[in-house]
Amino acid sequence: MKYIIELFIVLLIFTNIKSLIRYIKAKKYIIKYKSKIINSNKSQKINVIIPVYNEVKNIKKSVEYFKNLWEYCDVYYITTSKEKDGATYKEVENEIKLQKTKNIFLDNCPNTEGTMANQLNYMAKKIPENSLIAIYNIDSFPEVNTFNYVIENIKEDEVYQQVSYFDDKNKGILKSAQNWQNRWSLIYEMGKYLSNNGKSFVYTIGHGLFINKNILEKCGYWSEEEINEDNELGYRLLCHNIKIKPIPFLEKAGFANTLDIYIKQQSTWVNGPLYAFSYYKRGNKKDIKSLYLTLLNFKAFISWTFFPIIFLVLTIASMFYNYIYTLLIILLTTIYVSGYNYIVNKLLEKLNYKKQKNKFINILSDYAFFITHCFGGFITIAKILKGTNTKKNKYNTKK
Repeated sequence: MKYIIELFIVLLIFTNIKSLIRYIKAKKYIIKYKSKIINSNKSQKINVIIPVYNEVKNIKKSVEYFKNLWEYCDVYYITTSKEKDGATYKEVENEIKLQKTKNIFLDNCPNTEGTMANQLNYMAKKIPENSLIAIYNIDSFPEVNTFNYVIENIKEDEVYQQVSYFDDKNKGILKSAQNWQNRWSLIYEMGKYLSNNGKSFVYTIGHGLFINKNILEKCGYWSEEEINEDNELGYRLLCHNIKIKPIPFLEKAGFANTLDIYIKQQSTWVNGPLYAFSYYKRGNKKDIKSLYLTLLNFKAFISWTFFPIIFLVLTIASMFYNYIYTLLIILLTTIYVSGYNYIVNKLLEKLNYKKQKNKFINILSDYAFFITHCFGGFITIAKILKGTNTKKNKYNTKK
């Protein structure tokens, strides 16, 4: 047990160093472009796909926003026949007429089952060849700088992924969860995109993705078989040597308004790395690289679900060997759990992304979140054992 504890301490040191390196890279990247106005001399327009389902109340604001970006993008709202009364379709249709838009289009995916992947594929296949496609949610409001940056920089073997920040008024554990998600966006997502040298697994996200239709045709569209389509697409892109690169401008996203909703979201998101071997099994490539990516992807599920449990067990166990080990584990974990949360959110405040200020580090709240962070993984494991972890039962957070 002593050697296991010592190995855990070494891994904590390595994890903190790795997180610091990624934080520094992400910080430099964001600051470099924060105050810049990006202009593009290219005449290319981006085709934005927004899948919608039971979103009547959010349509007007979205259409109002995107109609003013007619020089930069055409926007395709895609509804689904899963919505039996067609209320969202009617609402989009009505707003297009009322607001007299010239860059807003509407279509309906005839699927009565399935997930967002069905809507994305249905619409993407209708968009002209060689088009640059962007995926956003109904509550997304990307700035012009984002479009121009991608148009100016994207290459044939690249996709671009925008990450999100969160700034809702939350307290206690939910505030710690929000701080964690901000740190996750900058360090784990953007930091990994910037550090990626082909030796780490990176994924795409269900919104803020920019991808050329030619790449979709080469690598395959979004998976309609898997529960989560974004993680699996990232795996396939990497197998085809397509680079996933970050955008230096962040997208504001809404956060869960209750801890129960957040844990349910976790139980859905964890499906991405959990089913890594399913992607490998279904894929066309069975080489060393694809297996290596699969193992790295699945490792994220192990860390996500079992890290807090391992921390608790080894902290208690270390008390029977050497109190210095106990103090080291607590110190290093506190840096990892609270320290990086704090510096990332302070950076977002400094750059005027976040308006809600963090006046101090609430270590107790952060640790309470850290423990509950693994609940989603265990919920999903329980659903698998009961045979209910299916696309049909996938939890979708209402906007």
